[in-house]
Amino acid sequence: MAAISFPRTPYKISYYDLHGDKKTIRRVPPPKLHDILPEDEVEITRKKNDDFDAGDKLDVKSISPRSPNTLQIVNDDGQATFMSYLDLRISRRFAPDENGVTPLDQEESNQYLLWP
Repeated sequence: MAAISFPRTPYKISYYDLHGDKKTIRRVPPPKLHDILPEDEVEITRKKNDDFDAGDKLDVKSISPRSPNTLQIVNDDGQATFMSYLDLRISRRFAPDENGVTPLDQEESNQYLLWP
């Protein structure tokens, strides 16, 4: 499995201004400021609307490499929305780490339960 990465390679945007002149600008994606990955479960800390209320636990559908601090989340009904990472808190990690191992595949550390 390939590692999940968020490169900061520059890209160009072209648009036409109000006078009809074509403008081209160079943009660089901002750095990713959180440790949430796609397929993780997050909890909303600030209400967005009636469908996405504070305290709801939702799945992260995707994170765009061009805007890595805005996450697309989906609820149980299949409705999706975009939210800032500041309004979310990670509640359960499902995404694989850099070695391709998910937290559910790792062995539990129950050494304190073993008899001497």
